[in-house]
Amino acid sequence: MTTPRLDITGDVCPMTFTKVKMRLAQLAPLTLLEVRLKDEALKNVMSTLKTDGHRVASVARDGDVFVLTVEKSATARAQFP
Repeated sequence: MTTPRLDITGDVCPMTFTKVKMRLAQLAPLTLLEVRLKDEALKNVMSTLKTDGHRVASVARDGDVFVLTVEKSATARAQFP
């Protein structure tokens, strides 16, 4: 099974985390999501993910883009239908 991916490199806050949150809502608990994002969004997205109970499994750099691997919380409730 491949890890789902989300590219938000063309988005700015607050859309960056909104899109991540919407994508996580579609996934089963404990599923990994790979998010590609720009430096400007990295700190805020990571902080909000942790606040919502998700685990940041890894952060890597791919040129001028960061690749964040997030594990959806087993207990986080979806905020979006």
